[in-house]
Amino acid sequence: MSGLSTRVRLALAAALCVLPLGLVWSTSAGFLTSGYVIYGDCGYTADEYCTTDSYIPGYYLPGSRVLGADASARVFLVFAALVLGYVAVRTRTAATRRLARAATVSAGIALALAVSQRATLTIACLAGALLLVVPLVWRTPGKSGVFVPGPRSR
Repeated sequence: MSGLSTRVRLALAAALCVLPLGLVWSTSAGFLTSGYVIYGDCGYTADEYCTTDSYIPGYYLPGSRVLGADASARVFLVFAALVLGYVAVRTRTAATRRLARAATVSAGIALALAVSQRATLTIACLAGALLLVVPLVWRTPGKSGVFVPGPRSR
């Protein structure tokens, strides 16, 4: 990944955020309900009047497919794709870095929603997009952290 330029990485991440809009997020299988019998009766009258048994057949409920364009995460996907595409064509400033961070948060929320729906292709796309962008926009050069030794005090 380090061989790709920042502009290419941001553009690829934007494309990977658009791609899940056409993928299937969740499916529910159709099912056939069982029928039932309403039993007749001849015991309540002294005449020849009887009710016969009646069979009520079951019915089929078709399944459904939810595409990414219909999923609740589409707002986060579109925001992330537009912002990452915008940042890819602009010069790098502190404002574009903040926008790219907001886009990664948005893509992260969409990833969490995709995990909750078990949409594997969408998970792969969004994880790839985040792997491309997060190292670019969330590292702070020159800052020491828990795993990076800082300057020694004298």
